[in-house]
Amino acid sequence: MTKKTSYKITEPHESKLSRPYLFLTAAFWIVLLAVLVSGPALYFMKKDFASEVRQIRQPRPNRFFLGIDVSQTMRPDILSDFKDALISRLQNFVGHGEVSCHIAVFGLPGCGKETISHILSASSPQDQKTFGRTVEESIRTISISSRPASKGDTTPLTTPLFYFLGEILPEKAGERVIIFSDLVNDDGGCQEYPFPAKAFEEFGRHKGGQIIFLYPVPYIRGEYATPDLPERLISKQKEFIASVQELSQKGRLRAFFYHVPDHTQERVDFLKSQMRNAIPATAFEIVWGRVSKMIDTIVAAVRG
Repeated sequence: MTKKTSYKITEPHESKLSRPYLFLTAAFWIVLLAVLVSGPALYFMKKDFASEVRQIRQPRPNRFFLGIDVSQTMRPDILSDFKDALISRLQNFVGHGEVSCHIAVFGLPGCGKETISHILSASSPQDQKTFGRTVEESIRTISISSRPASKGDTTPLTTPLFYFLGEILPEKAGERVIIFSDLVNDDGGCQEYPFPAKAFEEFGRHKGGQIIFLYPVPYIRGEYATPDLPERLISKQKEFIASVQELSQKGRLRAFFYHVPDHTQERVDFLKSQMRNAIPATAFEIVWGRVSKMIDTIVAAVRG
């Protein structure tokens, strides 16, 4: 008889967190001291750094929201790698019903609410069979959107990033939000929506929440390629990142950006690592994720 494999997430009680916490905290202060020696201490008195210090001993997150961009400027192979990494990570929570996950996609044909589909919203299943039938199968169905095959169809295909964030962020305050997107907003053919500064600030009022952006280079399909298009898309991506980081540096929300590599193997390893940090399953992963966020904040401050 085959012995079932059990999955256990270490609860973040004080006794179980102490050893990895002490080790990683010591490592963090060593890094901090080294940076302080080489630069003005004023860099580290920013509100975003103070927010990360306050998070170091917070309870383990157990509610996760994932927004997945399926618009035409997303590469199918990168989306496939992301789905693999996400499924692998969520398998660690089988049998732990206190952990819940909500997955939505945006960039479907149409405008407004038509562009969003809620793929999954459930607590973690109790066994692997149920996980495969519900969670994994739902994630596998996600694919890059396209227009219906009917002749003469003019349904808009957009990247409604601003609309999507404006809709979901206020209601997800306090949760861990992961956005997989090229961060290039496109309302072509639909009502235009401004940068959702208000939604970001409403989300940021609950200091326990954070947004993690995983972003690849925008993908340009042959039929849409023009000489200046890549530069324009990258410019829009950088503009979005700068706008969000400005809010983060003022302490109005906790947001982090990580660029998805182009090289296949490097990308696979990167996505596994980022999923581990974004959706931690053990005490060590929890503590390391929080320390790494503080280090990221320090590095950003040094770079100005």
